[in-house]
Amino acid sequence: MSSPFRVLVTGDNLAPAAVKILKDIGAEIVLMPGAIAPERIAAEMADAPTQAVMMRGNPVMSAEVIASNPHLRVIAKHGAGIDSVDIDAATKQRVLVMVAGDANAPAVAEHTIGLILALGRDIVSLNTRTRAGAWERPTYRGREVRGRTLGLIGFGRIARHVARAATALGMTVVALGREKGRVDPALAREANDLADLLAVSDIVSLHAPLTDATRGMINAEHISAMKQGAILINTARGALVEEDALRAALESGHLAGAGLDTLAEEPPAKDRPILQAPNLIVTPHIAAQTGAAITRMGVEAARNIAAVLTQGDIDRANVVNPAAL
Repeated sequence: MSSPFRVLVTGDNLAPAAVKILKDIGAEIVLMPGAIAPERIAAEMADAPTQAVMMRGNPVMSAEVIASNPHLRVIAKHGAGIDSVDIDAATKQRVLVMVAGDANAPAVAEHTIGLILALGRDIVSLNTRTRAGAWERPTYRGREVRGRTLGLIGFGRIARHVARAATALGMTVVALGREKGRVDPALAREANDLADLLAVSDIVSLHAPLTDATRGMINAEHISAMKQGAILINTARGALVEEDALRAALESGHLAGAGLDTLAEEPPAKDRPILQAPNLIVTPHIAAQTGAAITRMGVEAARNIAAVLTQGDIDRANVVNPAAL
């Protein structure tokens, strides 16, 4: 007997708990190992009626791919970023786009705090120098985070977790959301605007989605408006930052350091200029890649798909394009 639903997963594995949720509704699960171009997704959906795509990684769901499948009902992100999905095209086709709620927020928040602490105490560079024979205890002076101001650009689920952790560490938190009045005053002071946030922050952490409006938002002008000796953290999307401007600020010493989990080009070429910048910590877009978070993301994405396909209770907080409902 054929399965009533076909779910395409843009990855080579899925957490067993997520597999069970989809199997329980009778879904056929099709995994896609290897590199995934839009044409490959379209070809896979053309093989048989496909009602759902679970997006692992960041493959592109273009308007052409979405329009090519009249059976598609839901695109579920195995995470939170939606910049690789043509939302307008999905809404036009009445295809729901859903994110995995709060599933990855604790892990990304922990990584954000980890980068802040590592930069403030020069952990990576001290490790390298100590192994090379240096012993800097008599002269080294680190920087405590207690008493410093953390500015959060974006105030979604991840940023709120970061705010709680930062407050516990004795930091003052200011935040700028996408709309005025959306910052919880119990967690952070709402900045008047970006200029206000940059002027008062010792550490600036990016948690904004990548859109046409936010692409390159941290440019030379905004970096120069940051405090002398400030630190920049990006665990959101690499293209939010103009990398040449960041490199220049690190080389001049205007910024004391930067921690990037995302880059404009992923994976980067070995000779990408930003990788040569001093006082920079780079990690390979793994802030959400803990065992627990991967399971949570898979389960939440599977629940989103199951609710749509079985006409169950949809978690509207996870819906990106409610107009498609």
